[in-house]
Amino acid sequence: MATDTLGTQYWPDIVGPKLLVVPVGSLEQHGPHLPLDTDTRIADAVARTVPNALVAPAVAYGSSGEHEGFGGTVSIGSAALEALLVEYGRSACRWAERVVFVNGHGGNGPTLRSAVTLLRYEG
Repeated sequence: MATDTLGTQYWPDIVGPKLLVVPVGSLEQHGPHLPLDTDTRIADAVARTVPNALVAPAVAYGSSGEHEGFGGTVSIGSAALEALLVEYGRSACRWAERVVFVNGHGGNGPTLRSAVTLLRYEG
């Protein structure tokens, strides 16, 4: 199976072992020459290269507090992002064999590691 987009699927079609790839980005400034969703676009583009996977709609908000002084930046912080990723993983693993987060924003790195460590511990 080629890479499909989860949001366009119908629930009866979600059968068998599934790899779910979740792009995780941010909404923040990247200087005056790039759009605010640059990190999300990159994570989504990378996620779409994974063969035989379902690509989830991107988590478009991240931990970007260092950019909050710039117009358009929206940061949900580390605690909220970690809680979101852990709950996302717990839910998706009820039907997906494996969940892979593809990170496009460096500031999300420590939070993603923490969330994935907890999810692995939980099984």
